[in-house]
Amino acid sequence: MDTQGIDKVRDWILGRHPDRTELAPDVNIIENRLVDSLAFVELVYAIEDASGREIDFDAIDVEDFQSLATIERAFFS
Repeated sequence: MDTQGIDKVRDWILGRHPDRTELAPDVNIIENRLVDSLAFVELVYAIEDASGREIDFDAIDVEDFQSLATIERAFFS
């Protein structure tokens, strides 16, 4: 498993919220408004950059983006 990649994604999310110092793997980043609809595309690009693989926007499953744990399972395992 690529922990460096998910760490980059975590750092990207935390960088947008300087008031937060940590982010548990099971925190729903959408429900907690850590990533809103405007930032979602940026999140996809951050995941692509960290994973080294392209994400097909036509085949996106929002469930894969709910938390760091789901992102890690979908894109880094």
